[in-house]
Amino acid sequence: MLKLKYEKFIKARDYIFVHGDDLNRAWFRYLFEDNNMDGFLHVLSKYQHENGGFGGIYYDFDYQGTCLKTAEIAIKYILNLKEKPPTDHPLIQKMMKYLLDLYIPEIGNWGEVVVPEVNDGVHCYWVSYGEEDITPLKNEEERIEKYKANERVCFAAFVSYYSELVPNDMYRDIIKYPTEYILRYWDKNSPHYKKEIFDNGEPYDIEYFQWFIPCLKDKDTANRLASILCQNPTAFMELDYVRSEKEYVHLPCDVIESPNSIVYPVVKDLVLDSLEYRMGQQSQDGRWPLGWSFGDDEELKKLQMKYETYYTLAMLEKLERFNMIERKCNVS
Repeated sequence: MLKLKYEKFIKARDYIFVHGDDLNRAWFRYLFEDNNMDGFLHVLSKYQHENGGFGGIYYDFDYQGTCLKTAEIAIKYILNLKEKPPTDHPLIQKMMKYLLDLYIPEIGNWGEVVVPEVNDGVHCYWVSYGEEDITPLKNEEERIEKYKANERVCFAAFVSYYSELVPNDMYRDIIKYPTEYILRYWDKNSPHYKKEIFDNGEPYDIEYFQWFIPCLKDKDTANRLASILCQNPTAFMELDYVRSEKEYVHLPCDVIESPNSIVYPVVKDLVLDSLEYRMGQQSQDGRWPLGWSFGDDEELKKLQMKYETYYTLAMLEKLERFNMIERKCNVS
């Protein structure tokens, strides 16, 4: 297995410390230097607003207020910590209140992940606010069938991870819809199986489901859902790696971000092969470029630099998980 050379690791680190924000630097320190969870959570809490949501930690827009999209990023940090923050931590308590306040039982889900104010500032077109349809769905069956997993199921993951903070009835309601959605529409042995999900090949749901399933308290259900996700994972992967040089695509290592993933064992070779390919995309300045552009506007270029710093740190994190970083220079 190839490993990232120590010199290239240092270049990436330097790029992050020059171009990143306090949170980027704190996450790097946590991962590679001090393993200090409390120190990292202290920095993360600076981005938490009074209502429990987060702002300023998502780099596809410059809006600094709270919305569910930035809550997603905070949840990813929390779930990727090496130990679980205690339930009585103020950050966790405030975050849970924020998510539960925004849950919509009439649709069995959360609504729009960005707010109208995002459109008032610099933002990428794919995260602009559109009309929000929260029309109540008439029954449970319809709420399951129309469940939108993309992004939103990570909030259900957080609810399950800290289920002791959630009223039992509300917890069961939140968990039911993504669970039943997988059981009915992803399982090729189900009479309700939707082949078009796999024909379409959009990777987002399977990526978020990998957050959700390990957080479930019922491990028998979790194992059953995991086996369903393993039925056809390559449907959501771009196997022509060259396309990633100039296009927004998800290679196997983008869909499977950890060797602890419930899907990793069935696509191990593809993940490692594509990760080696991604490793080779590092630029001379140490960053990992996206290969595609946010836009020509100068403000969008500034956003892209912030995002590429975040992406560079995510690449180092991923390579570390797979033990693909050379941690010191070889001495001859």
